[in-house]
Amino acid sequence: MIAPRPLVVGYPRSGFSLLISVIAELVGPARDRRTLSIKALCDTAGFQISRRIEDVFMRRGLSHDLIYNYNFRQLAGGPKWLAGSEFRDARFRKYIGLRGGGDFTLITSHPREILNYYEVVHSHVGPAAWLSALDVPKGLRFASMRHPAGTLTSACFSINALASEYIQRFVPCQEDNDFLRQRLALYKLSDLNFFEALLPPFKAYLEEFTQQDHHYYLMRWEDLIDSPVKTILGIADELGCGTSVPQAQALWAKLDHVNLTGAHKHNLRRGHGIVEGWKDWITNTHLDILRDHGIETYAVRYGYGPMSPLDESAYTPFQQMLEDYIRRGEVFRDYGDEDLFGFAFNKSNIDFSRFGFRQYPWRTHTAIERSSCRDESLVMEVSDVAEEACGIFNEAASIWIDAVHNDDLDSAMIDSITPVVSRLYDNDAELASFVSAMTAAVNAGQCSYAGKKEKYSEPLLLDSVGTTNIVLFQGKYYAVPQALGPVDFSLPNLSGIAFTGIADSFSELILMVNK
Repeated sequence: MIAPRPLVVGYPRSGFSLLISVIAELVGPARDRRTLSIKALCDTAGFQISRRIEDVFMRRGLSHDLIYNYNFRQLAGGPKWLAGSEFRDARFRKYIGLRGGGDFTLITSHPREILNYYEVVHSHVGPAAWLSALDVPKGLRFASMRHPAGTLTSACFSINALASEYIQRFVPCQEDNDFLRQRLALYKLSDLNFFEALLPPFKAYLEEFTQQDHHYYLMRWEDLIDSPVKTILGIADELGCGTSVPQAQALWAKLDHVNLTGAHKHNLRRGHGIVEGWKDWITNTHLDILRDHGIETYAVRYGYGPMSPLDESAYTPFQQMLEDYIRRGEVFRDYGDEDLFGFAFNKSNIDFSRFGFRQYPWRTHTAIERSSCRDESLVMEVSDVAEEACGIFNEAASIWIDAVHNDDLDSAMIDSITPVVSRLYDNDAELASFVSAMTAAVNAGQCSYAGKKEKYSEPLLLDSVGTTNIVLFQGKYYAVPQALGPVDFSLPNLSGIAFTGIADSFSELILMVNK
């Protein structure tokens, strides 16, 4: 069972993350035991899956070259969708790379009840499947939309989380700029085979969505950018939230052209995100391709009108260079760093059968979806480790699910689940941290109720890492240096206290402390 909560579907680069963030701000965090306990389970035991994957690279002396963004280390992180019989499973895509060695995508599968992790359930695919599987009530169904040409242009300039991790670690700060994006985009836009490969999954999504769009409250990205307050008030009204104009203005001030994807620090193209900005970056050749594939139909359907030809005499220098390559039948290859190019190559939302990636069959809990990794034995070892660890976690998750159904989220549930997850831990101290986090979540949840926003008012000591205490307070995790002595969490403003770190999850804070 998944508690009724907002659902957002939307294709990548369509205002998807913005819509999720607006709704999350409006509804606030969930404080019920179901949500808190599944967050604790995923952020502790679930995080051991990525730790075991990292251990594979460590044993081979490759830790320094591992490219594995924190967003994908989280059990519920990465693109997600429903699968399996009656859509009983939720699958998650993880991107893993090796500097100088290629990359691969790992798919993990868990019971769909894991989606209770999120206050706003969200996916890039399956607008029909989500409605049939979750029975989401009216007022909680949302979808994002952007001009199709803008969506695809943004996709060509986007930097995925794998490439973002590589840039953060290995590209000099002075080279991390828009010129870097433009070089990568010149390849994608001058290679028309690549550009056309973006269209089949995009069109398939649009075809499915048009059959379901009457079930969803549609937010157009352009409306949010041009009329943010009006658009936010409309979303709030659909949710049944009482929101004033000043509140909507304050909400937009937090989200306006800022990065919203955590450790993926390059999701936002700084200085861009401009309505009809795509007209400065693609050419009439690309618009012709979109028309030939029937994409213009959807632009008209969703209020953007026909795709009129661009004025070629007004092309920007970028468009002129791109047009020169296309007319000569050449593909731009001067993209510099080969590793970065490989990581930035679109890993999903593309017909990758055109590009010669290795593909592997589905196992019980996981699959290697596609690989360009040069060391196949490395990929297979990761596959084996992930398969075993996901199986253990899913066994533990089934105990949690039974407890939810029986309203038994209590210490007895923790006692039942601990021997199972112990197989994921290397020592008793780490396992004790799991028990502490689960106990805190269950106890905190007993002091609040689903659908309300009461917060557990007493700070809970979860663990100690060296000379740092890990404390849960009002849904946030605090790293408190023991040298501070007693900390008064009842203060109205905690910003003046020198915490080592503050995070939304236990595992994220532990990562901060261990850096």
